[in-house]
Amino acid sequence: MSKDAFVTGVLIIFMLATLPACAEEVAEEPAVQLPPREHTWVRKETMKKSKDVFFAKQESAEAPIPINEELAKKLSQSQSSEVKGSVKDTASCLAVLKPLDTQRTTVQKAGGMWGAYERSAEVRVRSNKGMQIDSRINKLIFALGHLCKTAKGLPQNNIARVISNKVSANGKEAVTQEFLDLGKAPKDIELWLEYADYWQKNEKRDLDYKTIEGLMAQSVPLIDLYEELTQRTVDATSKQSFLSDSVTLLETMKKLSSTDDYIVLALNEEKDAPYENLDPDM
Repeated sequence: MSKDAFVTGVLIIFMLATLPACAEEVAEEPAVQLPPREHTWVRKETMKKSKDVFFAKQESAEAPIPINEELAKKLSQSQSSEVKGSVKDTASCLAVLKPLDTQRTTVQKAGGMWGAYERSAEVRVRSNKGMQIDSRINKLIFALGHLCKTAKGLPQNNIARVISNKVSANGKEAVTQEFLDLGKAPKDIELWLEYADYWQKNEKRDLDYKTIEGLMAQSVPLIDLYEELTQRTVDATSKQSFLSDSVTLLETMKKLSSTDDYIVLALNEEKDAPYENLDPDM
């Protein structure tokens, strides 16, 4: 064996002999210590500050907004001079209403009053007012359309037909017992009987088309203001006038929907109409 080969062999044997010792030394090393976990929670004082800011905004949002008295008076004035007597039947009534409905739809497709509030950081905190105005405008247009369609008689729906026919044939007590035997809820039966009775009283009613046309004329400045408000640029300077005018519009519509006999009638008929869940073949 050559001298080089002998040296190489000795080195190999020496390395193999030391491997277990190295493994043992590695195994005996202590576990790696991870750095302490960072505290990522928001500090208490920061949370307190955010809470204070939130409630400050709420208090600001709830501060009363003054009504624009001059505008309120203008919006509430009778528009009888604009009643032209062109509404004579359902078709002509709906034709007069259509431009107002189209105007409302166009405004709401662009975001409506809610969108107008949301666009400005100055009034965004009060955007619920915008939603209320949008809702009131919708109710007003619905009420006018309902009056056009039902001025000369409340249409008979399935509930009115079924209940009225049964009451005429057998009487209320027998009809009540029949539905109880079928497992219908007593409250539902009561509502059905009341509605059928209401329908019979209004089946051939005669609402005044001139009055309905007058309501549509009175709604014109409301819809116009609604559209104009959604197009305003609201900043720190114009904030108060925007809020005052929009709340004035809202309060005017609330008053109209709670004091005008025809509008109240239409809204109540929509609200009180029971869900048609009767079998039409009963």
